[in-house]
Amino acid sequence: MKKEFTTVVVALASTLCCAQTTLWRTDTARHEYYRIPAIVAYDEQVIAFSDNRSGVTDATSWGDVGSVGNISIEVRRSKDGGRTWGAAECAVRGFGSGGFDQSHGDAAVVRDRRTGRMLIMTGSGEVGYGRSRVSTPGDYSEALKVGRYYSDDDGHTWRGGEVTQEIYDMYRGHGNIYRLFFTSGKICQSRLVKRGAYYRIYSAVVTNEGSLVVYSDDFGGTWKPLGGADARPAPEGDEAKIEELPDGRVLLSCRRGGKEGRCFNIYTYENKKYNSGSWATPVASEAEEGGTATLNNNTNGEILLVPAKAAGGKRAYVALQSVPRGSKGDHASNLERRSHVSIYWKAFGEAEEWRTPEDWVDGWKRYEVTDGKSAYSTMAIGGDGTIRFIYEDEGVRFRLGSQWTEMYNILYRNLTLREITGGEYEYSKHK
Repeated sequence: MKKEFTTVVVALASTLCCAQTTLWRTDTARHEYYRIPAIVAYDEQVIAFSDNRSGVTDATSWGDVGSVGNISIEVRRSKDGGRTWGAAECAVRGFGSGGFDQSHGDAAVVRDRRTGRMLIMTGSGEVGYGRSRVSTPGDYSEALKVGRYYSDDDGHTWRGGEVTQEIYDMYRGHGNIYRLFFTSGKICQSRLVKRGAYYRIYSAVVTNEGSLVVYSDDFGGTWKPLGGADARPAPEGDEAKIEELPDGRVLLSCRRGGKEGRCFNIYTYENKKYNSGSWATPVASEAEEGGTATLNNNTNGEILLVPAKAAGGKRAYVALQSVPRGSKGDHASNLERRSHVSIYWKAFGEAEEWRTPEDWVDGWKRYEVTDGKSAYSTMAIGGDGTIRFIYEDEGVRFRLGSQWTEMYNILYRNLTLREITGGEYEYSKHK
């Protein structure tokens, strides 16, 4: 795998060499297909998730939920920081029998830091995103479905079911939302806002009216729109991720539908009670130098804010944004357009440096994780500050029934902030 900085030249006397592990391997000859990684990490524990799309027999929705066949979510666990892994187990099974349990995929996951309870929100059913519709208000029989599942034993067993109506009903009478799903990957849990038994959690919801943000104070039992049901924090946004800023404000980072680069917006609470607030105006970061440009593709990744210190000892925060860089040229398929998964990074010092969406537009540098055909990725901070990174790579394109589709291997590796930033910053837990 190729590892380099492409926007700055960095010479290091030594670089941490991080072995990578293939957690799920696509094998077209054996009809084994995988997509969409998600991750949870704490202490030395790493819990990884992936769609198992091996049951799909016709990629009528490009092999996604809504295709002919079935999709399930699998889980693998490591107890030693990703060095060794247990066997894959099914977390949420798709039965291919129609209705809500036809398929379950695109896992959005979080582990409660206090109780250890885990939550998965899923895109489910037999209707894909492109075909989802709500012909009659309140009737979601023709819509993409939503699932919610809990585990109280570190992801070994999961229980739950359908919550489609509860989620769509948040926006009923507010716009015309007829398709939505929770963005896959890591759900953000607040470090500051606690109501009752749980710290608040935030997730992005992809809809036909852009990227929306929802939150829950009872660990997914009920959800509310952040900023109200009429808020549209990123009207041109597609799949998105959420991160909490050090003062409790909420950062939205999303792919831009049909456009290159990321879109950023920030929600600011009115007071320390964290009851109400407002969104700023979204801005785009699309420059090839200093921005988060993606060439010929728009694909989701992960946003992560890491407490750090500079080489000289000064305290800082380093923002990490993973996304495929892509490559220039006229490419025939999505597989060629999605490549070079990278981590864009930007350091912030004092609070005024990251207060507005405009502060997130430029000043980014890039660390290349792979030069392969690669797509979705996500990451979390381990107990020792290691960046637990999981991503799609080594993609293949093939005909599955009536359509062409792309599937990937799901790879895992450990990275350090020092490696990503070329020695400029290292992880440092702030007091």
